[in-house]
Amino acid sequence: MKQFRLYALFIVVAGALTGAVLLHLSTQETAGGGHMRIICDMTGREVPIPGEVRHVVTAMYPVATQLMFLVGAQECLTGISHMDVNEVMKRIYPPIAGIYQPGQTDHGEISREEIVRMQPDVVFTHTRNATANDYSELGVASVALRLENPEELIRGIELVGEVMNRREQAARVADYYRQKLVSIRERTAHIVKRKKVYFAGPAMLSTAGGDFYQNFIIEHAGGINVAAEGRGGWCSVSVEHLLLWNPDFIFIGNYGTARVKDFMQDTRLGEITAVKNRHVFMSRSYIGSWDVPTPESLLGIMWLANMLYPEEVHFDMAAEMTEFYRTCYGYTPGADEIAEVLEAP
Repeated sequence: MKQFRLYALFIVVAGALTGAVLLHLSTQETAGGGHMRIICDMTGREVPIPGEVRHVVTAMYPVATQLMFLVGAQECLTGISHMDVNEVMKRIYPPIAGIYQPGQTDHGEISREEIVRMQPDVVFTHTRNATANDYSELGVASVALRLENPEELIRGIELVGEVMNRREQAARVADYYRQKLVSIRERTAHIVKRKKVYFAGPAMLSTAGGDFYQNFIIEHAGGINVAAEGRGGWCSVSVEHLLLWNPDFIFIGNYGTARVKDFMQDTRLGEITAVKNRHVFMSRSYIGSWDVPTPESLLGIMWLANMLYPEEVHFDMAAEMTEFYRTCYGYTPGADEIAEVLEAP
């Protein structure tokens, strides 16, 4: 418990320091008249942005669309990705269907002509392509986000809140996240015999390495990622790897080609503990899959902890879903929607 208390204290102190740094940077003014602010994005760059941001493009980093919802600034969305529009999002925010979706390359890039057409104040990008997608010569601020673990996701919420002048709402949601992460840690801290997990992503033999978001979800839920030594995101593995690792549970992302039957019907895998015990499951999904770096991953951690340790951990997932979507999206899913998610095969 001493280790847990130190972790909880770290979360609180880190949050306070992050907020202080963002506030300090945001109150700086330009010498030309004070109509601009300076914020520090997640590459560490100081980026001048308008005092009031009215038009935002998130098409190159769709998770930023979700962060705009979390801080209550969705009405400022000017350009989004087609990945942001589905039936759930239409229920949550019907106007999303009419927001412009700029043309993109195979790599998700947007031409400068499209940027000019949309005339945004701010474009959110990923840190990996921040330099290529710098539109300062067009008078458009490019703010880079990196959301590759739950703590970075919290920092991203606070940063988007700073950009959009929605600090109070961002702080409320960020505090909710921190409290839930501490609660999860508290419930899993005492577990001695931790379950081994294999997480299949784009394909049956493609799994998350130790630097990928799914790894952090597994760890926060109290599990052990059998492929934690891998690096570079999704790692290609072999049947021999699976036999050697012998995972207790197998989880599968909804965005790939693998399905439960692929593991259950593969005679080569019959001696794997997860297969013998029929502990092979698809990840849950609502707005999107709960195991990717989006706000819903918080629910994914709780659901995964329930699945791994049904005797030691119990989150009421129907209640948690209701609280999450109400807190983060101002939307209350119906009982039928919740059942469809939680009871999916």
